[in-house]
Amino acid sequence: MTQKSSEVAVHAVGRPSGRAREPDAQGWAVRDGIRLAWSRYGIGAGGESDRPTVLLMPTWSIVDSRVWKAQFGYLSRHFDVITFDGRGCGKSDRPTEARYYADDEFGEDAIAVLDAVGVEVAVLVGLSCGVTYALHAAARHPERVAGLFAIAPSCGLGSAHPEREVYAWDQVYDASAGWAKYNRDYWRRGGYPDFVEFFMAQFFPEPHSTKQIEDLTGWALAS
Repeated sequence: MTQKSSEVAVHAVGRPSGRAREPDAQGWAVRDGIRLAWSRYGIGAGGESDRPTVLLMPTWSIVDSRVWKAQFGYLSRHFDVITFDGRGCGKSDRPTEARYYADDEFGEDAIAVLDAVGVEVAVLVGLSCGVTYALHAAARHPERVAGLFAIAPSCGLGSAHPEREVYAWDQVYDASAGWAKYNRDYWRRGGYPDFVEFFMAQFFPEPHSTKQIEDLTGWALAS
């Protein structure tokens, strides 16, 4: 990793599939040598906007920015909307060492994306782990964050679902039902696709959510 964290590069990238609305602009932000694929919606042909900017944060490296596809269309009618694929998924780079996936790295990535598109201040919107990433960005760069929306935050403040804590990530179990699927050994034995399908189904308790589950499962397995 040779590039300084303050340096940003922008390049054209192809459009990914599965979007409800195509982006008005796309490119790369590069931080510490890691490329981050961003998309921008709701801007004019000149690439500038005088409307407030909303940055939709990555949720977790299990899925890319298509997770926000239901929000692109509406929000872009009213705001300058930016998304990016978090490191480790989508079109962004995938460093192999665990240290590159620390929460504060994602927070710094968000600022690098704002730099890449030339935006000084944005409202950050986080879902799940994305709230933690947004908090790191706001704490380190308060002048760049106009506000923060926290949706279903996963910030390590305790579990509202104690059944998730029964099985440890790094232990070996015979069980493979429920949250026992969230386990390193199970994934290494080929259980990751099974975990993904289970995990995505947890988001949608409504009886007719099959399309959403299929989308998220497909994106996760493709990422």
